[in-house]
Amino acid sequence: MSDRVIRITAQESALVDTSAVVGLQQSVGTLRCQEMVEDAIYQITERLAKLERAEREQDYETASEIAHVLVELTNRIGLPRMSVVATDLADVLRLGDTIAISAICARLIRLGEDSLFTLVRLGGDGV
Repeated sequence: MSDRVIRITAQESALVDTSAVVGLQQSVGTLRCQEMVEDAIYQITERLAKLERAEREQDYETASEIAHVLVELTNRIGLPRMSVVATDLADVLRLGDTIAISAICARLIRLGEDSLFTLVRLGGDGV
């Protein structure tokens, strides 16, 4: 029997890619950028709560769908570390490794909270 090994990238880069947020602000304007950031914060928060529930209930199909949406959302709004961890989660969900799923979900939720608080503080400084 051979076990599959997935390499999980543990990076310690910035929580928020400010250049992505500044680029968004320059392309759509300050007010629209703030609206988009606020909307993304809401969507990510909602999905993290649903992910936590799906993992607790072992609803891995829903968790996988949420992980893929989180990859898209976090890439769009400049949260690279969250995107990497959401990708790691999608990978282990595909393999069905319940221990890794629980660990990575917990990490994604903690990182999500930290990232969103950082994004809110950044937004409070005029994005």
